[in-house]
Amino acid sequence: MKNKTQRIPYVLGFLLWRFMDRKRISVLLIVFVLTGISCTSQTKQTHNKILLISFDGFRADYLSKTETPNFDVLVEGGVTSEGMIPVFPSKTFPNHYAIATGLYPENNGLVGNTMYDPDLDLMYRIGDREQVENPVWYQGEPIWNTVEKNGLKAGTMFWVGSEAPVQNMRPTFWKVYDGRVPNEARIDTVINWMTIDSPDQVDFATLYFSFTDSDGHRYGPESQEVVESIKEADKLVGYLISEMKSNDLWGKTDIIIVSDHGMYDLSQDRIIVLDDYINPDDITVVSSSPVLGMNVAPDKLENVYQALKTGEENYRVYKKEDIPERYHLKNHKRVTDLIMVADLGYFINTKDYFDRFPDRPTGATHGFDNRDKEMYAIFVAYGPDFKEGLKVKPFENIHVFELIANLLGIPSPGTDGNIDSVKVMLK
Repeated sequence: MKNKTQRIPYVLGFLLWRFMDRKRISVLLIVFVLTGISCTSQTKQTHNKILLISFDGFRADYLSKTETPNFDVLVEGGVTSEGMIPVFPSKTFPNHYAIATGLYPENNGLVGNTMYDPDLDLMYRIGDREQVENPVWYQGEPIWNTVEKNGLKAGTMFWVGSEAPVQNMRPTFWKVYDGRVPNEARIDTVINWMTIDSPDQVDFATLYFSFTDSDGHRYGPESQEVVESIKEADKLVGYLISEMKSNDLWGKTDIIIVSDHGMYDLSQDRIIVLDDYINPDDITVVSSSPVLGMNVAPDKLENVYQALKTGEENYRVYKKEDIPERYHLKNHKRVTDLIMVADLGYFINTKDYFDRFPDRPTGATHGFDNRDKEMYAIFVAYGPDFKEGLKVKPFENIHVFELIANLLGIPSPGTDGNIDSVKVMLK
């Protein structure tokens, strides 16, 4: 549909045709058609390009752990937050898709990294390529679809949900996730999409890097290995800045750097053994610690729940209907009968698991309560549309969608986010 600015020349043309002689109007119509083309062109060019970047598992406080001169360029010249609050559970797939759709998990369908759909009788696991690329799992409208529906172009270099034809659509450019692709090559690809001399030149693009999460899991957020990962991320930011300057994108592109969640250390001194409370054979575990989701046969549900509730220590247990409203999780069919939410740093599993892996848990993980500040993610924004040197209070990641739509001047399809929550960062 044409916007109001685009319709004006055509309305005027019709009125002139109706009330003036056709010989005189023929010349005027040419003028108005050209004016319409000009208006269309100007409308499309009134926004700057946007690049959305995720460093998986990059905790909100990571920039304070070492020198980061390239991040500092963006922080000092743009906007940063004391932390971006993830959706619950603070896992990778739910949070990347929440950022992409502006919807809480109960409204976009991605309620976990692993989930079961009783109507489809299917399991979703992040390592199952067939299901990851199956559009039935993804509800809501991802931002790249909104961009394309409004006559702009999008390119996704790895982002949860972008590998499936959600709403029977795909962005102009997209890639199936391949962790072997060098990080600099990912940047090169996106720079090419944003500068290609064709009508397919993108207005909005995404980038994704996983190594900060991998090292956090393996070594823990307080380790020297994670410090080295932070330095590596900073080098990539430096490479990106250099390439954007070389390709005339610097100063014409709004850069938004986010993460999906934080990270917290695990310990063998902080474990919860299911067998101490229930018979593990009575449940079917769908998703694992620290938010353990389980389905239970109807005739055993109350007994299992009461046993877990009686022993409630270092965790909280909820029936699906009693899950706190602030989690925005319970109103979806893919949520299990019961969930156990471990306290920060605790790990839940069966006696059999701990017997088979006596050295576990090790390293660190995420997925804990999204109010725990250790789960807060990074947010840095820099570009011609952002204020300089501003630090804002923590905000929920569902607002990022509305921020991007506002920057591009396109209508939102309706989300759980609100531009009013983030507009303070805009000029």
